[in-house]
Amino acid sequence: MGLKMIKTIKITVENQILVVELPDWSYKEKAKAIGAECFEIVRTQRMYDLFGDSVVMIVDDSGFIENKPMNLVASYFYGADEHGYPIAGDILLGVERSPYNFPLSHPETRKRLLIERFPMLREG
Repeated sequence: MGLKMIKTIKITVENQILVVELPDWSYKEKAKAIGAECFEIVRTQRMYDLFGDSVVMIVDDSGFIENKPMNLVASYFYGADEHGYPIAGDILLGVERSPYNFPLSHPETRKRLLIERFPMLREG
């Protein structure tokens, strides 16, 4: 019997959205999934308003230092259009249940919602 993989949503700098499977929800696996050594958990009112839940972004902590491209959807969630500070690099989405974060429930349904809301996203 194989290990049960953990599914969540990844949004890339190329505007691809996909449901990814991770072996576990450890720091190491989340960082590896977005190509980061360190990451940061980001929560915003925009994401809460869209999802009606405490959805968070897992973002590359050094995306700009490493000159990674801007992530348009993540930057919108972050409010870059208001304050000018975008998100660089790929992201994962999770849900916060204080003090922890977990993978999204129903990632396929939430992926469809995001594709409807953000037409620039394409399935990866």
